[in-house]
Amino acid sequence: MINLNYQKGVGQLKKYIPYLIILLFAFLFIMPNILTQNLVIGADAPFHYNRFYETAEQFANFDFHYFPSMYGFQQSGRIVNAVYGPIFAYFQGLIVLISGSWYHYQLLSNFILFLISGWSMLTLLKYVKVKNWVSVPISILFMTTYSLQYWAINQGFTSWGTCFYPLCMIPLADFVIHKKFPVLKVTVSIALMTQIHLLSSVMLVLMYIPFYFYYFFTQTKKGKAFGELVKSGLLYFILTANIWGGLALVYSGNKILPPFVNKEMSQKAINLDGSYWLTYPKIFPLILFIGLLLFVIFRRKYDIFTKLLLRSSIVFFLLSTSLIPWNTLVEKKVPFVSLIQFPFRFFVPFTLLFLVFLALTLNQWEKKAWYPILSILFLLVASAQTIQNLYQHLDKWKDETFVSRHTYLFDTPEEARKTFYNHDMSVSLFVFQKTTTDYLPIYKETKANKYDRYNEEILDVETTFMKTHPGGRLTVKWKNTGEETVHLPIIVYNRTVLLQHGKKLTDYELTDIGTPIVKQHNGINEVTLYYDLPLFFYFIISLTLVSWLILFGLFVKNYAKPQRILPSR
Repeated sequence: MINLNYQKGVGQLKKYIPYLIILLFAFLFIMPNILTQNLVIGADAPFHYNRFYETAEQFANFDFHYFPSMYGFQQSGRIVNAVYGPIFAYFQGLIVLISGSWYHYQLLSNFILFLISGWSMLTLLKYVKVKNWVSVPISILFMTTYSLQYWAINQGFTSWGTCFYPLCMIPLADFVIHKKFPVLKVTVSIALMTQIHLLSSVMLVLMYIPFYFYYFFTQTKKGKAFGELVKSGLLYFILTANIWGGLALVYSGNKILPPFVNKEMSQKAINLDGSYWLTYPKIFPLILFIGLLLFVIFRRKYDIFTKLLLRSSIVFFLLSTSLIPWNTLVEKKVPFVSLIQFPFRFFVPFTLLFLVFLALTLNQWEKKAWYPILSILFLLVASAQTIQNLYQHLDKWKDETFVSRHTYLFDTPEEARKTFYNHDMSVSLFVFQKTTTDYLPIYKETKANKYDRYNEEILDVETTFMKTHPGGRLTVKWKNTGEETVHLPIIVYNRTVLLQHGKKLTDYELTDIGTPIVKQHNGINEVTLYYDLPLFFYFIISLTLVSWLILFGLFVKNYAKPQRILPSR
């Protein structure tokens, strides 16, 4: 009896060994940060750190406001999180709150990213019956690709969508292998990706298309198959109602500054300036070549699922290159093309699809004596190159000057670097600022550069004003400047309400980017800002949150049950 229990315990432990190995490598990939005590502050850091600081402070002060930014983005009342991964921004805010400094946040967020990505890929590969000696190395290889390293070395938010992609790709196997439409899996996968990063959800849908078409055209009851798609779509809109409701509120009553149009899109293809996507780690091109070679040699032996994976990945690979005339498509204003901005974004789905194809290809050699040796060798090389790359970026920290386009430093570089270890995380966001213009309202058409205008209206004057948050509203105080009017460093949208002396302020003008010009009186002046949220939006938020809670309850009910272990024969 004791021996039987021991065998059960060993059997249970073996199930978790692959996950523990991923945990070890996730820790290994943050060791350079720990040992050097350095950070990497990439081009996107100011934008995303402001987003997450905003939600962290809402938690810390139990002061929740869905639309205006009252803590981040210069406490300007700008709307960002409501239309950019709102629920996930609150998840990141919790990480910021736990971390206590930007250095510790970078450590913890990188660790969580690597861990989720590895476990996510491992779960997908186990689902398609890939054995441990293949699934573990492929999962770790996935962690070393630029698709994940993009966050660690540049704070590129695409990586957060990428780390969940493998879980969201499980329906691909259901479509083709199991010949079924898993309504709940499909819906939750796309909804989760939408709550994280809208463009990543579009890429996920593009990945689904060839696999769904195979499923659809092999079904005899096509009406039922189409009905499942409709059912999934309806449930999806319930799970993402907060995003569509938020976008509708913001875009219906405001003219929002559109994203910049990259007229030189082709230059950011992976065969040109975006080539670094292909060489992280440096051994990655060799691995890609081996995978293609194996397909050419053994292509007749592959099943339809494996073939679909490779063919789909090749399409995404071509889309990520300059072989597609991206510049011409932008010039001719082909719909939606300008929203992509950088062709290298297609390399993320390519990476995922190709790695799953490679895993299925290698699965047949898992028991060969030479395979574990070769697998470990490739894994060690890829990991060593990744750690070396991380060290190279971290070594630049001691010489970091924070000088780049549209960035402003309000202290010496040395003092600015120190603030990232400070427990008051707002100091870094004040000392090192960047004029981001995402989702700004436009009230007048001018030729003025909007980045420069944001600096003039917000950054240059913010120290003249004092901002507080009584009663969940943003209050701006200042001393009379001697002029008849003053430009307040806040952003006004169509549903933004300004109060003065407790009464609604209507006698003001707006600049081209929505900063109000108000009349002053002698002494101390005060204006309060809040966002007039319509009643129906409270219903939308409640609907979304309750829907996710129900799904979480179903998950716990179905997957957290104690499993009965039968003795082996």
